[in-house]
Amino acid sequence: MNNDNSTLNRVAITIAPRLNNALYSPLFQQCGGITGFFQESDNNIELLFKENNLTNIQPERSLWLQQAEEELKNMEKHRIQLCGIEDTNYPRLLKHCADAPLVLFYKGTLEPDEVKNIAIVGTRKATDSGKARVENILQQLADMGYRPNVISGLAYGIDIAAHSACLRHGLRAQAVLGHGLHMIYPAPHKNIADKILEQGGTLLSEFPTCAPIHPTNFLQRNRIVAGMSEAILVAESPVKGGAMSTARQALSYSRDVLAFPGRPEDTNYTGCNMLIKQNIAALVENVSDILKALNWEPLPTAPYQTSLDLFPESSDEDLIRQTLTEAGEQNIDQLHQLTRIPVHDLAVLLLKLELEGTVTRLPGKCYSLI
Repeated sequence: MNNDNSTLNRVAITIAPRLNNALYSPLFQQCGGITGFFQESDNNIELLFKENNLTNIQPERSLWLQQAEEELKNMEKHRIQLCGIEDTNYPRLLKHCADAPLVLFYKGTLEPDEVKNIAIVGTRKATDSGKARVENILQQLADMGYRPNVISGLAYGIDIAAHSACLRHGLRAQAVLGHGLHMIYPAPHKNIADKILEQGGTLLSEFPTCAPIHPTNFLQRNRIVAGMSEAILVAESPVKGGAMSTARQALSYSRDVLAFPGRPEDTNYTGCNMLIKQNIAALVENVSDILKALNWEPLPTAPYQTSLDLFPESSDEDLIRQTLTEAGEQNIDQLHQLTRIPVHDLAVLLLKLELEGTVTRLPGKCYSLI
């Protein structure tokens, strides 16, 4: 790592967390940039703080620089890299948010992202069916040829389900953490975090390794998840929770909000249902709803496109529905034995029924009627 003054100064700003925020960029512009901020005289800095209504922040620049020296050592030890808001690999959508971090820490691959970006968030107490719906959506996007960056927060429940599905289906996962990148919280997710990096994904944070962990960190983290994404899918959430705050933050950034609906009596979906009822979120039952809401153009080379055109409505679809009605959940091999439909044709028809919202795909290549 090149520990020049510019890098040292950018790290030092992250140690003063209030200042690592684009809302305070006018202050740095008055100084000629972050490096200029550390070169200004004490008297000028005190005047600038008063002019920018920062009287509640004590400008301890010498201390911040001293701590930044230690931070750089930790960054080198843990292979943590730095990205400033003016850099070309800074997340392009986040860059336009008024309260975006001026500096991000990251591990892994962070390249200029001209691809599509979608965040998937939800409750930490996710149900198996909620996780399965996330799995199905991401598998369908991958099967159709889409390769979006899929952003979440590495938390229990829906977050880790989304990251894990990305790993299984070859999608690029980006995990935004609420603490320094020298550690992984929760600890049981370290294995997934390592695999994200192995498969070309990214771990990001606005927090240096020396930053204490507070519950508010994770609320701050949510704005980055929302800001990096062109849309956010709330997969499963009660009325109160981090996913709902992320959805509200996304709305404030004029991002598209999407949500899976649930039964009215299911408390794990009361938040999703409320977002839909209040016209905040578009209802998502299948992948075609996502494509329509986000105006993602169909990919003509995707295998499913030509296959579906070759298989219009047929009696085989009725046979699949009847079999699943009578026999219940079945995997594709069992369905083949019961229906005698060739496996290749059966896979195409099942995907068609998924897109129509007739069947749902479960882990283990199992299918059931919705």
